[in-house]
Amino acid sequence: MTFSVKEDRLLLSRCFSGNRKAAETLVRRFSDLVYGAVQYTLMSKQVSFNTYDLEDLHNTIFLRLFENDYKRLRQYQGKNGCSLGSWIRMVAVRTVLDHLRKNDLDSMVWQKKLVPIEQAFGIKQDEIEPWAAMNKEKQGHLLQDGIQSLSSRYKLFMKLYFEHGLSIAQVAELMQISIENAYTVKHRAIQKLKLYVDEVANSRM
Repeated sequence: MTFSVKEDRLLLSRCFSGNRKAAETLVRRFSDLVYGAVQYTLMSKQVSFNTYDLEDLHNTIFLRLFENDYKRLRQYQGKNGCSLGSWIRMVAVRTVLDHLRKNDLDSMVWQKKLVPIEQAFGIKQDEIEPWAAMNKEKQGHLLQDGIQSLSSRYKLFMKLYFEHGLSIAQVAELMQISIENAYTVKHRAIQKLKLYVDEVANSRM
């Protein structure tokens, strides 16, 4: 199904205004296109890859589209009949090429609205000393650094689940994984994040 530039602009406008369902629609609509762009670019460069590579790059591309308040998507103008799909394909190709040059997906960074760590970890704040002794600003920086240390798969989960407030089932659908796998990803992401926070916080005492 094709969409007009006007329809593309309307979808983006809803995303930029913070509409959660619009963000879900964006991922669903262009997920196959992104997978195709990733696969084509890797094949054109004669780079071997597996399913995990495709999934990891797919997630990284959507992180790049979401980061900094949709900075790259805000650059889309729709001039000369250029569709939103064409713009996203261009971002996808550039992301894959960046990956091939740097060979470091973890360099991708996205900014998010941080949730309280006690909420994310499901434990009481007084149980995660020396975290409780830090002020909110230091907590925010530490948690952000921890999130950036995660792989793109875990970053995307944290963004969809904690920032956009999607349910586990919704995240599973958008990431094209089973609900059981989504719970596993959530558990591992939180454990990795907690380990990072504990190690860094203790080293600063």
